[in-house]
Amino acid sequence: MPLSIVVPQLGESVAEGTVSKWLKAVGDRVRKEEPLVEIQTDKINVEIPSPAEGTLASITVAEGTTVLVGTEIATLATAGESVGGSPASPVAGAAATASSTEARAAAPASTGASGSARATASAPTPAPAAPSATPASRPASLPVAASVASAYSGGNGANVTPAERNLSPSVRRIMREQNVGLDEVTAIRGSGVAGRVTRDDLLEYLQSRATRPAAAAPAAASATAQRPVPAASGPPGFLGAATAATAAGAREEIVPFTRVRRLIAENMVKAKHTAAHTHCFDEAEMAAIVALRREWAPKLETQGVKLTYMPFFIKAAVLALREFPWVNGSVSPQGDAMIVKKYYNIGLAVGRGDKGLIVPNLKDCDRKNLVQLATEVNDLAARARADRLRPDDIQGGTFSITNAGVYGAINSSPVINVPEVAILGVHRIVERPVIRDGQIVARPMMNASIGFDHRVVDGELAVKFLRRVCELLERPELLWFYA
Repeated sequence: MPLSIVVPQLGESVAEGTVSKWLKAVGDRVRKEEPLVEIQTDKINVEIPSPAEGTLASITVAEGTTVLVGTEIATLATAGESVGGSPASPVAGAAATASSTEARAAAPASTGASGSARATASAPTPAPAAPSATPASRPASLPVAASVASAYSGGNGANVTPAERNLSPSVRRIMREQNVGLDEVTAIRGSGVAGRVTRDDLLEYLQSRATRPAAAAPAAASATAQRPVPAASGPPGFLGAATAATAAGAREEIVPFTRVRRLIAENMVKAKHTAAHTHCFDEAEMAAIVALRREWAPKLETQGVKLTYMPFFIKAAVLALREFPWVNGSVSPQGDAMIVKKYYNIGLAVGRGDKGLIVPNLKDCDRKNLVQLATEVNDLAARARADRLRPDDIQGGTFSITNAGVYGAINSSPVINVPEVAILGVHRIVERPVIRDGQIVARPMMNASIGFDHRVVDGELAVKFLRRVCELLERPELLWFYA
């Protein structure tokens, strides 16, 4: 019997995704874990791997179609089975789209959503849980229409028009980011199934719109010319010229939050309102690690491994967490218990410019040496910036590290990645004068900080943990001795 390929859970609080690109065609042989299709959400792009070796028997959902988690999108014929499917035709794709739209707009009361929402660093707001594979088995208490409407509106319960429901999350995101009205989008001739406007259609329209001369430009220029401009009071080319230039243009700009920025903002507010944020600070002399990196970085570079300071920070944090296990945990959803983790999934705050901050995590860091950590840090950061993270990359973290030093900061007070209970902040290494053996000498020093949830982590514990991290960084031979 052919295996059913369904849309998996795409991250906590994500209820739907868009089939953006099929990587295999019907009849293609595929290996186990070989990517089959790309699914796009508001948070990440995901490559769905094949669950087994076989032949792609059928594709039931066409590219550009938005589907809920748990929806079957293809079937896979395993060894000894015949291939009887065919690629999704435009008619079938249109039917699937229409069916999906109708189901979202007017689902019977007998359908609902099951599961539970868990908070993550990048998506703290509870969203509709993933539906079960069999709609008939879902409880009757929560209609799908209300659940999906909440997902489309960003979780605030606002009504969504049928025209908006027919647009993928990526199209709606670009509309918000570029301030494109629904009337503009509906006027675009879509290349998707049944004339659906795809992401590429919208991007092409925006590019053509940008190259067209603005019709309002002459009127704007006329209005500017008529508006009195204050005379410059300073020397030409100095402050006076800057004042005139400012007066000639718009003095304010309203930039609506993107979906990702809104989620980040909500998560930061939730973190500050939930956890009893407290911080303490320490410093570490980094001379030994600076020397180690200077020696080993060129050697590892020849093997294709870029050695940064982050693997040292991870290793020191993991060893300190072993000694102070209470720091490696989370508060229960009810807020009445501490969950101490016996594994070490270390989250790394990765800045992605306009796409927003995200905190993917490396799994089981206690089982990996520095070279393995260096390789995985580079891979994880590169995939985060390229929008190629997997759902598992952003779930299951136990402790996080944020490196503000890469942007030049010498100190910071990081916000806890709830439901974790602590976060380590590391910073730029700076040579400054210190006293050693009664002498003032220059040493490469780094400030370190810890943000901790004072509900469960006492100040004494936080101070001892941070001091231990600094001691391990000052004596890196201990990283191997205790590893």
